[in-house]
Amino acid sequence: MPNDWKFWELLLNKPLVSALAAQLSAQLFKVILPIFRGKPPDFRQLSKYGGIPSGHTAFIVAAATAIGITSGWTSPVFAIAGTVSAILIYDILKLRTAVECSLEMGQKALEGTKQTYERKIPQFKGHSPVEVIAGIGWGIAVAVGICLLWG
Repeated sequence: MPNDWKFWELLLNKPLVSALAAQLSAQLFKVILPIFRGKPPDFRQLSKYGGIPSGHTAFIVAAATAIGITSGWTSPVFAIAGTVSAILIYDILKLRTAVECSLEMGQKALEGTKQTYERKIPQFKGHSPVEVIAGIGWGIAVAVGICLLWG
C-alpha cells in the first residue's frame, strides 16, 4: 500500500459507494414506506431484518453491478462478485427463513414448558421472493445511477 494512500480514497470506489448507497437507501425506504399508508415513519426499520426491498440483496447486487460496469462483464472480478451474489441471495431466501422457523419453534417449545431463556433471542425475518427481487432491482438501479452520474 503506498504511503500516500488515504482512507477517504475509498469514497472514490464506485462499487463500494454503490453498495453502501443501495443498502442505506433500501433501509431508508422501509422507514418512509408507512407514510404512503397514512402512518408515521418507522425508524426501527433502519436496523431490522426483512421487508421490501431486501437491503442485503440490494447491497451485494449493487456492488456486483458496479464491478461489471467499471471492470467489465467478462472480468474475473465480476465473475467472483456475481458468484458471491448468487450464493448470498440463495442464503437470503432459504437460510434466513429456516432460521426464522427454527427460532419460532424454539420459542413456542420454551413457552409450552413455562421455561425461559436468559439471553434475548434475536428476531430474524426471512425474505420473500418479491422482497429479494425488489432488492435486486434496487441494487441494479442504484449502481447504474451512480456509475452513470459519476461519469
